[in-house]
Formats: sequence, structure tokens, C-alpha cells
Amino acid sequence: MIDVKDLSLTYQSTGRQTHLAVDKVSFTVKKGQVYTLLGPSGCGKTTTLRCVAGLEKPDSGEILVDGSPVSSSQTGNWVPPSQRAIGMVFQSYAIWPHMSVFENVAFPLRYGPLKVPSAQIQARVTKALSLVQLDHLKDRPAPHLSGGQQQRLALARAFVMEPKVLLLDEPLSNLDAKLREEMRVELRQLIKAIGMTAIFVTHEQIEALTLSDVIAVMNNGKIVQEGTPLEIYQRPTNPFVANFIGQSNLLNGDVVEATSGQRAIRVKTPLGTLACEATQEVAVGAKVVVSIRPEHVETEKSAENQNNALQGMLASASFIGNAMDCVLRVDDGQNLKVLLHAERTPPLGSPVTVYVSNRHCLAMRA
Repeated sequence: MIDVKDLSLTYQSTGRQTHLAVDKVSFTVKKGQVYTLLGPSGCGKTTTLRCVAGLEKPDSGEILVDGSPVSSSQTGNWVPPSQRAIGMVFQSYAIWPHMSVFENVAFPLRYGPLKVPSAQIQARVTKALSLVQLDHLKDRPAPHLSGGQQQRLALARAFVMEPKVLLLDEPLSNLDAKLREEMRVELRQLIKAIGMTAIFVTHEQIEALTLSDVIAVMNNGKIVQEGTPLEIYQRPTNPFVANFIGQSNLLNGDVVEATSGQRAIRVKTPLGTLACEATQEVAVGAKVVVSIRPEHVETEKSAENQNNALQGMLASASFIGNAMDCVLRVDDGQNLKVLLHAERTPPLGSPVTVYVSNRHCLAMRA
């Protein structure tokens, strides 16, 4: 449905300085997918989205929507935003405060490039408001809606144009934490019910994991890893992704044992020599970074985790509701972040032995 090929865009900074915001980015979004661009501020995710929308003109590359090129540096083809069959929801919602709910949704039909006949407007607006469960509030002034209702109103205004693609630029960031959690689930259900193709931009990892079919993690204008939410979280392929998605203990190490063609290796780290699983094939002597997530550290020995036993002292413990967020002091003052059961956490200063399975000690090229 959407193909982005070798997209690049450079911004002119003060003086003669330039900033490469998007650096040869390529990705494909299949029909009906929710594809998320995830990364920290300034990584290029919103600029990439604005290029797809036609709000920014890239220096090079090609963008196709439903097989038709809307931007191409090779041919010079450039389709204006209003003709791209794309709906967009902004972070600010951009709702007209002097209009009712109905008129906000009807606005692009009345004054947009398509000029929909008046006879069709009533039915299309009613359908769009019904999809987001706001049809009973159609006569209410838009400023009198709650934050969640305003967000749904912005979605209805995008839906009413019946776009092929929906673009969402951090649409949940203005909501409070509880409402944001509710809207994550509601938004995915709504997009899937309609069967729409969507690109979602966010810096919130929980939003990305909850909403997405595919996540592309961006850093410094590039996509550094792409995969399903489960793949991105459980199998990061570089230290940036491991550190950005969730919490992770990152340990620099050297490969001391490796077999060609196999991913089972042993790595010398500050916590000792660990049996690990490599995300890429590496040779003895290679510099790697080992990632261990706190929730994968276990306090009971098993057949799977017996190769990696670490002894230390419980240095700190913070109650976070469903667990205790702890720091284990291991050998020479090295720290290991672990999550322990709230009712089975020993007193501070107690000796603790923990275990980590090979598959949860992920070794990535440094």
C-alpha cells in the first residue's frame, strides 16, 4: 500500500550548516497494517511522516501510495497533499473551536478539493461520527468535548474523507496517562475495524508495542531495526534498540568461545563469563554488548538458566506495583537491574543468587 524508497531530506540550519533529518529511509507498509515509526525526539520520524503526507518535499527518493508515485526525485513527479488520498491526525488535533462537532467533520467535505455535494455530507458525517461514537454529540461545540472526545473528533474528520492511508503524528501525547492507556486500545480496534492502512509516529514505546503490527525504530535519520513488536522487544539487534525499548542491562564484553555458523557463544563481561545467544554471527575476540532485561533475571535455578548464575547483594528495592524494581550489586561494585516478586524480595543487604538463561543474554555487535 505504501512504499518508501531511499528517502532523504536535509534541513538548512543557521548560516551554511545543514542537518540530515532523513537518511536514505526505505520501508513498505502492507494494506491494513499499522506501521509505527518509533524513536527519540529529532530522529527523523515526524519528518518522514510529513514527506509521505506531502507536507515536506524530500531531496531524493520515491514514495508510492497504492502503487502510484506521489513523490519521485528521479522523475520530478510531485503530487500535492490534497490529492494523495491521505488522512492525517496531528498532535494538536487542529479542531475548529467556533464550530460544532458536526461542522468540524463536515468542513473538509464542504471546503476541501473534492467538494462533496451537500446531499452526501449528512450521511458521510453521521457515519464518521458513529465510527468514533460521537454521533450523539454532533451538535455540541467542539471546545466542550473532553480530551479523549476531541481526539476521536480529529479521527472522524480524517475518516470522513475516506482516505486510503491514515497518518497519525503522536495523537495521544496530549492526553493524561489513564486516558492515553484507554485510547491506545480503542484506536487500534477502530483502525482494524475499518481495515485502514496507517502510519503511526510516537516516541512512547508502550504506544508502539500496543498499537503496531510492525515497528521501525529510528535513530539519527535512519531505520536501525524493523520487526513485529515481539521481535523488537525480545530480539533487539543493536544496543540502541535494546536500551531504547524497555529497560536493559547493557554489558560490554569480548567473545571467548564461538562456533562458526552457530549463535551460542560465551562472552567475558564485567559480571563474569556468560553463556549467550548472538543476534548476528560473531567470532572469538569480537567486541559485543550483552543485553539482559530485568524481568528475565530469575531467582530460581532451572535446566534452562543454570549456565549463568550471578551472586550479589541486594543494594536497593523500589515498589512499582506489580513487582520490586531492584539493583543487585555484583562483584567489584557492578550493578544488575532486576525485577523481583514484591512478596518474595529479601531485605536490603541480603545475599542473592540469580540466574539468566542463555537465550535471554543477547550479544550484539558493539
